[in-house]
Amino acid sequence: MNHKGVIRGLFFEIMPFIWKSSPARLLIMVVIRILDALQPAVQIYLTKQLVEQATVLFQGDSKMLVPALTTVGWQALFFLTSLGSRSITHMLLLVIKQKAQYKMDRVIADKCSRLDYIYFEESEYYDRLQRVTQGLAYRGLSVLDHFFLVLQSVVTLISLLIVLTSFHWMLSIGVLCLIIPSFIINMKLGQKRYEQMFRQTPSQRKVSYLMSLMTRRESAKEMKLFRLYPYIMDKWGSLYWKNAKEKTELEKNGQFYGGFSELFSYSFTALSTIVVLFISYTGSMTVGVFVAMIQTVTTAKDSIMLIAANLSGIYENALFTSDLIQFLHLPDKKQDKTQEKEVVYINPLALASGGLVVTGLSFTYPNQTEPALSDIEFHIKPGQRVAVVGHNGAGKSTLAKCLLGLYRPQRGQMLWKGKDIFEDDDSRAVSAVFQDFVQYQLTLRENIGFGNITSIDNEAQLEIAAAKTGVDMISQRLPGGYDTQLGHEYEGGKELSHGQWQKVALSRSYFNADAELVIYDEPTAALDPLAEAALFERFSELVEGKTSIMISHRLGSCRNADLILVLKGGRIVEQGTHEELLRLHGEYAQMYKAQSQWYESVAVV
Repeated sequence: MNHKGVIRGLFFEIMPFIWKSSPARLLIMVVIRILDALQPAVQIYLTKQLVEQATVLFQGDSKMLVPALTTVGWQALFFLTSLGSRSITHMLLLVIKQKAQYKMDRVIADKCSRLDYIYFEESEYYDRLQRVTQGLAYRGLSVLDHFFLVLQSVVTLISLLIVLTSFHWMLSIGVLCLIIPSFIINMKLGQKRYEQMFRQTPSQRKVSYLMSLMTRRESAKEMKLFRLYPYIMDKWGSLYWKNAKEKTELEKNGQFYGGFSELFSYSFTALSTIVVLFISYTGSMTVGVFVAMIQTVTTAKDSIMLIAANLSGIYENALFTSDLIQFLHLPDKKQDKTQEKEVVYINPLALASGGLVVTGLSFTYPNQTEPALSDIEFHIKPGQRVAVVGHNGAGKSTLAKCLLGLYRPQRGQMLWKGKDIFEDDDSRAVSAVFQDFVQYQLTLRENIGFGNITSIDNEAQLEIAAAKTGVDMISQRLPGGYDTQLGHEYEGGKELSHGQWQKVALSRSYFNADAELVIYDEPTAALDPLAEAALFERFSELVEGKTSIMISHRLGSCRNADLILVLKGGRIVEQGTHEELLRLHGEYAQMYKAQSQWYESVAVV
């Protein structure tokens, strides 16, 4: 994004968003800041009055005591007013930031909910998400601080320039020239910080990942068993200090150029003081005016430096928030330039019979050349029980994610009840259990109820779903029943075994009673043999009236399936019933024989 685009995005997207979050408070803030901005000019005038009154008083005129005390009283009043206004603006700004942060985080979360799942498979997406979620939203809000400080400093500067111009116009011109080096230096430094942050995002993510390996429960077992801590710590430290040294080098350069800007500013102040002293020496200026001029020059210089620093701060934050804007503008649907548009032939008989019809399905992962799935075609009739088998890497889980509408294929069609699953949300009445299911660190009720969030308070439906997998027995042993906090992340949470967690995940899929298509990706991987056997015995009952697809490595579970799809290298190489595929003496027969021999050898042992 170019400079114009960066500034345009900030002022036409981020700032209006912040304004809408709390317009009344922001308006009050503007008024208070403008009034505060006039304080320095007023204080300078009062200081001039006090010095002149004190000079007369020290010369023996006692009548000046009351006016001098009155001036002191006015100064105290303005100071207290300024103090009060600062407290008010601090609280207003806090509430504004809270409201804007809440709304901005909701917008980011909502955007994540609408993005195609395939985005979550791309490293570029995670780099961008890292930049968006770790401070960029707050940087957008930091613009508020910079904006109000610029506004206040500009009003202050204008009032001071009027004072300086009345004394000598060259002082005003000199003060204005101070902004140039400071602004350029800070702007360039801000741009380099952004470029460095952008470059370091992948390595910074890796630093965070390596730290999580050393601190998270999930990795602690292998880290301790294989004594990996020294190796991972060295790897983490090397990457950490590489990033740190780059940041230090950048800040070192920034300090050098910042010192040059400060030297330029001091030189101007010293020169201005000499000019004012020279004019005072000629006798054309009172002591009060002299003090006021010196104070005006110093305050104007400080205002100029503040304006320069905050303008560059706005620019720097605009660079950072450009990532946020680009993230929010990502198309919800991932467009693939290689997607083919030709019409795929669909068998009318298959279409008329309903169920799930897949024709010419091909899918390739981002940044990959070899397709994960190629020309997949099959027809599942309503109510059929289907098993998908194949070796690791055959494309089984990829197929499941395509059927669930998580991956958008580059070619082909998937129709459920005659409707494209991507075009009609009503056609996607599906439920699933994934191999890498989520262990929600929430209550047992929520872990099951998330299967159909609209019915989460349906107690009877919850108990039925739990009873189907034996989770009801787990619930009885928990202190709070279904309202027990699960997991180790939070105080009071009760941890379950991996097999128990998988039963909870299965209950979650059964809780969606309206689902007509259910897909299980290795649903028994974490269950013990007895629990697995019991589940398979009840499988027909569990999926009664539904169309079901089970992905499994254990071919013994496929014998009662109405249809078996055999995947190899991303293609369907065989399909049929258990008996039909055994008679083919092909891929399925070889896998089944190999597994049977393994079980037989174990039994002998």
